[in-house]
Amino acid sequence: MRKLLIFAVLISFSISQVSSDEEFNNKANAKSNNKYHEIARSLYQKPFGEILSIPFIWLGNLTDNEKNKLDSSNKQKLKDSDQRKKLNLTNWSQLSINYFTTDSMHDIDMVTGASQDVDKIDTQGKFGLKYQHELTGKINEKFSYDIKEDIFYSEKSHERRNSFFTNELQLRLYYQHEATYLKLQFGNRYYNSEETYFLNLPGVEYNTQQQMIYGAILHLKQNFRKLNLNVYASLRNLEYDYLVPDDDEYEAYNASDNDVYTMGKLSFKITDHLNIFGRAYYKDDLNELSLFDQMNLGGGFEYDNRINLFSSIKAKVQYYNDVTDNVNNEQDHNLVTQLRYSRRFYSGISGFISYINRSCYDNETSQIYRVSNMLRVHAMYSYSYENINNSYLLAGIKYNPENYGTLGFIEHNQYFYKDIYSTANIKYSLDMLTSYSLKLEYFLNSLQSFWIKDEYTDFYNIQKQNLIFIGSTLIF
Repeated sequence: MRKLLIFAVLISFSISQVSSDEEFNNKANAKSNNKYHEIARSLYQKPFGEILSIPFIWLGNLTDNEKNKLDSSNKQKLKDSDQRKKLNLTNWSQLSINYFTTDSMHDIDMVTGASQDVDKIDTQGKFGLKYQHELTGKINEKFSYDIKEDIFYSEKSHERRNSFFTNELQLRLYYQHEATYLKLQFGNRYYNSEETYFLNLPGVEYNTQQQMIYGAILHLKQNFRKLNLNVYASLRNLEYDYLVPDDDEYEAYNASDNDVYTMGKLSFKITDHLNIFGRAYYKDDLNELSLFDQMNLGGGFEYDNRINLFSSIKAKVQYYNDVTDNVNNEQDHNLVTQLRYSRRFYSGISGFISYINRSCYDNETSQIYRVSNMLRVHAMYSYSYENINNSYLLAGIKYNPENYGTLGFIEHNQYFYKDIYSTANIKYSLDMLTSYSLKLEYFLNSLQSFWIKDEYTDFYNIQKQNLIFIGSTLIF
């Protein structure tokens, strides 16, 4: 392990931060107009129009002449197809190391306690290692691909992981031509069988230990003028061991089962902003007794209107009927209402407010039941655009009392001196946790940075834990 840590330190470190799509979009809108930002967006453009803005792209493999050609200050945009071909292949690598501590008195109380030899493991500080890699490229103008690998290792499983060691590999193939979009995805996740926790899977009679998960996904979108077809299908195969009691001991056996998820949606455009749709969903879940199999049919309408450059509104109302015996009668008829309003101001303030209501209807009692309400409000103030990275203040709240999901957060990114920034984040939940994090980041240039981060979390009445990260990201 010591050699592994030394090797990790000698290489650059990194860690990824997880945030909601809304938070990411708010931050992306506030990125500074530095001279490499447009290049970064061009180099890291997801297939078929989805753009992931990552302003830290290393151009170390390019010559000075090539950098000057790419420099947006010279108004050199990527117009030449030959230049684009040179940049079709993008490697993104990330290696991170973290140190985990907790106040848990018993190992079984550790987030997973994932070990058959749990009595041999103490609760002192443990090191973890993550490696992530992504390769993206184009085969031609219609076909593109990406390959992702995610490796996780720790001396003791933590961060809500089920195993000491996992290795996940995914391959995605994309096709887009005119009104057709197709994605094929294949992948597998490997678990270290000797140090993976035995779980109680819903509907499975015995305790199971995951060995390998294979998956395949097909996603098709097809437009026929005003008619749109959307089909999604997912197949997952799980290989696992399970224990069967035999007198005073347990016998281990191996098994394999499948999950199937399918969804079909057909929509028709009434106006430029209004669609009506019908949908069907079927789930054949991984369980021996088919307790969680589900099928529902329904439809509704969608409204999407970008009022101007600074504001937009979206609304969606859908009804669906569960046609399975596994669902209670009062949940046969379901209604989901969604509303979202987004706004940007000249002052550097942007944000959104969204509301989702889920209700169901009981035929026998003629009663309408509220399943859940969720209200989300996010606001962001961006400033200091002249620096390499922007400074901002981001705040938000999610109100979801029925699912114990009420949560508030504040995040502040501040430029200090000579390309040094700090990011502070506070999350507070009435029912789940309180979390604090602080990150110090130094930018070598507008495309590469090194940083250190500390994250402390208090899970109420369960445990307190602290994670220290050191990292850097490299894209070329």
